[in-house]
Amino acid sequence: MKNYYVLISVFCTSILFSQSKEDLKEVVKNTNVSELMELNKIFQAEYIKRQERINDYLLKNPQASRVIKDEFSKKEIYDVVNGDVSYYVTSNAGSSVTIRTNRLYSGGSLGLNVQGQGMKAFVWDGGGARTTHVEFPNNKVNIIDGAALDDHATHVTGTIVAQGLTANLKGIAFDASVDSYDWNNDYGEMAIEAASGMLVSNHSYWIGQNARWNFGAYDSRARAFDQIAFNAPFYLAVTAAGNDRDRAADPLIGPYLNEKFGYNLVRGMQNGKNYLTVGAVSQVSNYTGPDSVVMSDFSSWGPSDDGRIKPEIVAKGVSVRSTLVTSDTASGLKSGTSMASPAVTGAVVLMQQHYHNIFNNYMRAATVKGLLLHTADEAGIYDGPDYEYGWGLLNAEKAANVITGKNVGSTIIDELTLNNSQTYTRSITVNGTEPLMVSISWTDRPGTANNGTNDPTDLNLVNDLDVRVIKTDNTTYFPWTLDPANTFNAPVRTQDNFRDNYEKVQVDNPGGTYNIVVTHKGTLTGGSQNFSLIVSGPQVLSTNEVVKIDDAISIYPNPVANSLNFAVTNSIVLSDVSIYDVTGKQVISSKDLSSNSIDVSRLQSGVYFAKFASEDKTVTKKFIKQ
Repeated sequence: MKNYYVLISVFCTSILFSQSKEDLKEVVKNTNVSELMELNKIFQAEYIKRQERINDYLLKNPQASRVIKDEFSKKEIYDVVNGDVSYYVTSNAGSSVTIRTNRLYSGGSLGLNVQGQGMKAFVWDGGGARTTHVEFPNNKVNIIDGAALDDHATHVTGTIVAQGLTANLKGIAFDASVDSYDWNNDYGEMAIEAASGMLVSNHSYWIGQNARWNFGAYDSRARAFDQIAFNAPFYLAVTAAGNDRDRAADPLIGPYLNEKFGYNLVRGMQNGKNYLTVGAVSQVSNYTGPDSVVMSDFSSWGPSDDGRIKPEIVAKGVSVRSTLVTSDTASGLKSGTSMASPAVTGAVVLMQQHYHNIFNNYMRAATVKGLLLHTADEAGIYDGPDYEYGWGLLNAEKAANVITGKNVGSTIIDELTLNNSQTYTRSITVNGTEPLMVSISWTDRPGTANNGTNDPTDLNLVNDLDVRVIKTDNTTYFPWTLDPANTFNAPVRTQDNFRDNYEKVQVDNPGGTYNIVVTHKGTLTGGSQNFSLIVSGPQVLSTNEVVKIDDAISIYPNPVANSLNFAVTNSIVLSDVSIYDVTGKQVISSKDLSSNSIDVSRLQSGVYFAKFASEDKTVTKKFIKQ
């Protein structure tokens, strides 16, 4: 009898709040609830059939066990087909510093108080978290499906929401809450929660056959998740890339490692187009450049079979300290992409909270995913993405600043729709020395699942959008692209990206006017495609804003204690000045500009933005209040 290890691999070598009913209603309003209910019925029926096959197998094989545990892992039978057994298998202060979520906390350098208040994450894992742990006070963590307590699940959950009563156990979104599920019937449960307005969930495991074809495969589980995601456009699932790169002794993985030189290792559902798949790196105490980010020796590398970038992002996954299940005070160190994934989940919670604080609504899943990839710190030996680190090391500080910048007009985060045969164009004028970054991101429709073919190259992208940036002198800037046939090679910027549902254009040393152009290839399935546009870098100005206004206004002193003075030249006539804090909240507004001075004495110390308006032109200046 063959044993296929459908490894649901758990990748390991405050006050309780929840989103308001009004918030959830707004999310649900844009969710295809009826389709998710139908998907739940399908997944539930599949789950029942699997249980029947498992029970029949156990009756016929009394020596077999449904669950096998040892010191390092947990195995649980997933299915039995024609006698072949498949298995689920389970293989933070440092995390916060590494991805810079600590900059968002009360007392952090951004001057925010974004810690997960009012937010909820969901965790599916090998069991439930220990809800009585002292780091989960006031019903912070709730087991929804009666799952048995599990060490791995407790550690993962702690990385997301541990309160930090012991400082080095503080979770990424430590004031948030978690609903905890075991992995049995996960997709059916995910469909239900998505229909109710769930924003983010963590999955530090995978289910995929322990067979050669499954490496890099867009399998039925990957497709099924894309079905859920497409019908729940605000729901983002975060998952671990896997820990196969150090398993040279494994009879299946070892030869494959040699064949692929460590690449194309991400298995099964993690290859879903709309999952955010996370790799693991060592702690980064102070990022100074790509060399600061050190890859773990186990984290699985992409690409997917069709050349998509997997993992998309990395976070700390080496020696992560978090809560353990053995007692109400237990803690310990674990390593794995399982430990990196919940750090990213926590960051998603914080991004959604920060955005909601400013704009009173949440981002689409494609938007928050695109934002994290857009702002990731460079990692690896080449500029741009690669199949090892994805788009780089998550940088929550940069991502939060892009959200803040949207409110003061220095960045762009737009949620748009491209119709069939339509071209979207937006003109911007920029100045500055920082690179201009332009990204698009979208939740793609489910593709065709691979059911057993080795290394197919058929593209899984259904709706292929393209972004280019074209300067007024007709210079065209293309997005970063990688070649899956040459995994070692540097990315290029000479062609359209026809593989990924996230694309990023980088214009070095920009200056002048550019057209952002979004088109599509072929015919859009469904007649249209929602997408998100993210733009940052230098001062971003709309077409009716001219560079001269930026040059014509200066502020002093900076830093300032009491009066912020401004000087205006070139006959610019200002209409008003507004002051915003780092959350994007307007704190001062004045039309009385006769003194060329603004009283800022009542403001607390921190970073602020002064937005000057002249007719239809605006410019924003950053200053520090002492």
